[in-house]
Amino acid sequence: MKKLVVSFFLSVFFITGCSSLKSETNLARNPDQNYYSYSIKNNSSNEIVDKKVTDIFEEELSKQLQRYGYQVESDGGDVIIGYDIKAYSEGNRALRMLVGFGVGKSNLEVITSVTDKNGKLLGSITSKAALKMGFFGGSLASIIRKTAKNAAVKIYKSRILTAPYKN
Repeated sequence: MKKLVVSFFLSVFFITGCSSLKSETNLARNPDQNYYSYSIKNNSSNEIVDKKVTDIFEEELSKQLQRYGYQVESDGGDVIIGYDIKAYSEGNRALRMLVGFGVGKSNLEVITSVTDKNGKLLGSITSKAALKMGFFGGSLASIIRKTAKNAAVKIYKSRILTAPYKN
């Protein structure tokens, strides 16, 4: 039984990718004004970033914010959550799988800024993620989602947005 448990955890370790995420934030906590809705805006340069990356990030960020009860408005909400993908490298999945230890590493750097509808900056989140190894090379989509989820958590903890009360 003990060998089965150990082999299970080892297989999970080798099958999944080994990733890291570092983020810094300067979001204002508990602002004086209440904001109830948001819209998401892509501020990334299209020459650097694959549309697939921006689609995954935006979809996951919106999904996580809606999970917290925040309302999205496509034509502009009380706050605009803009994201700028500064660096993106898919790396080499085969090298991550066969060699590991950072060879073939994938990188993602995103700056997520929160502004009110008048353009006043309420703060930003700088996130740097890396996918370094894994038996199947890991999935770049997983670090994109992890980065978006991290941004949503930081926005939630800052209490910039207020979820509407449901009767």
